[in-house]
Parts: sequence; structure tokens; C-alpha cells
Amino acid sequence: MKPTFTILGTGALGGFYGSQLLRSGATVRFIAHSDVEFIRKHGLRVDSPLGNVQHQSVAVYAASDEIPPSDVVCIALKTTQNHLLPKLLAPLVHDGTVLLNLQNGLTLENELATQFPQAVVIAGLCFLCANKLGFGHIAHLDYGLVSFAPFDERGVAWIPRLMEAFAAASIPVEAQSELTTARWRKLLWNIPFNGLSVLLNRNTDGLMADADARALAEQLMTEVVAGAAACGVHFADDFPAQLLETTARMKPYAPSMRLDYLAQRELEIEYLYRRPLREVMQHGMRLPAVEAITRLLTIADRHNRSA
Repeated sequence: MKPTFTILGTGALGGFYGSQLLRSGATVRFIAHSDVEFIRKHGLRVDSPLGNVQHQSVAVYAASDEIPPSDVVCIALKTTQNHLLPKLLAPLVHDGTVLLNLQNGLTLENELATQFPQAVVIAGLCFLCANKLGFGHIAHLDYGLVSFAPFDERGVAWIPRLMEAFAAASIPVEAQSELTTARWRKLLWNIPFNGLSVLLNRNTDGLMADADARALAEQLMTEVVAGAAACGVHFADDFPAQLLETTARMKPYAPSMRLDYLAQRELEIEYLYRRPLREVMQHGMRLPAVEAITRLLTIADRHNRSA
């Protein structure tokens, strides 16, 4: 039997993956905030190289306590809203509910497992270029891979079912055996390119085209590699170079943090920057360039939202 899904957060990420699952015939329920009435009236639109789609009839809810139980709850909120998760998830989580965390950052799954010990916690690391253009309107630009990593043994048993469901929705999938490694792999891209896109006011193509910006991205990657190693995670020597080349080939893309900054929304600094720095410091190491960019982002965020 196909698993049923609830998408908590119908932004670019939740909207795209939820749409693809819906197209495949899966039962998908969405929780939205600002555009819930728009989606109820006009549906959900996704423009994508995989084929544009307009879902006219969408099961969309404004509150989590109204939704029938689902097998899998996909957490697609910004991490700046994580203080709300205990309240939002409480009506959705039952014994054995899968919490598929699609957020970016470090220590996320530990918090979910502590708050909801009855749930099966799995990380879904998304390698996706997508933006939300307006109410109920998502633009998928490129990529889409979801890399699944279990928090514990209960997640190991669930991952094949998730991979089958996502693959049936034309979403590329892979499995990672170890969660911490998977999370640091994602941080190796997110730490340099999200932060620099804000501080240098450039999309990915602009960052890669500027020799100094690229050199700074490489410097930050070198520190992240060292920090990961201090935490017991080791990368192949050529992995950072592979990520840089992938970014150079990427369609021009505004990372999510840049879009949040332009919209004067709070930046996801805590889980993307402060938590990794905290983990590394517990192993007796500091990352000066990452610390500097964290402080700069904190200042930029504070002034941007008070403007």
C-alpha cells in the first residue's frame, strides 16, 4: 500500500515535492499559511522542466489539528519556525508516524526524536533549485534529488518505502547510511553559497563568475571540511571541487537565504551556521571564516528586518 503524506509548509520545497507525489497518485495533504485560501480557490501550480502542472483540487489545511492521520509528515518549514514544531506536529504524530525532515542544518533530527519519541525520524536532504513565485505558484528550475538518511534503525526499515514512493513521482532518490555524514555533505554547499549570496548580493552564477567570490567559497568549504573531520566525518579529497563544478553548471539560482533576505524574512542562521560551529567547538576546533560570515549574516539580518 502506498504511504500517505502530509506536507507541513507549502513553499518552494514542500510545494514541489508535494505536487510530484500528488501527480503520482499518492494521497497528499498540505498545510499552508498565507496562501491557504488562494490554493483552496485556485489550486496549486508548479512550473517545471518535468512538465508544468496545475492541481485544481488540493487537500489544503490551515491548521494541523484538522488533518486526518498520514503515514509520513514531511517537514518543509523554514527552520526559523522550528520553535512552533512541537505545537504544529503534536496533532499529526501518532505511534509509528514517519517524520521526514526536509529542512537544512544540523541537530534537527535529534530535537525531533527527543520531542516525539513515538515517531520514526528520517532526514530527507533535498538537492533542489526551486522558488516560490507567488500564492500557490512554484517554479522548479533544476535538480530535485532527495537523499534519505535514518536517525535510528526504525528509519532504516522505512527508507525503501519512501524511495519507492518518491521515485514513482519522478523524483531522483538515494539512501545514505549515516545521518551525520549526510548532514555535513549538505552543509559543505549551504554554508558558503547561502551566506555569500546574501552578503555579496549575487546568485550562484554571479558568485562562480567572480574569482574572489569563488575563492572565498573555496576557503569556507575548506573550513567546513576541517570542521566535519573534527566531528568524525571525512570527505573524499575531490568532493569540494566536484561541488564547485556542479554549482558552475547549475542554472542561475538564488539560494533560499538570498530570497529570504530580499523579502526581509528572518534568515536561517541558527541551524545552518551556529549549530555547526557549536558542534565543532565541542571538539576543540574553531572555524574563523565561518564564524566571521555568521556574524556578518547576523548583522545583515538584523538591519534588514528593522529597515
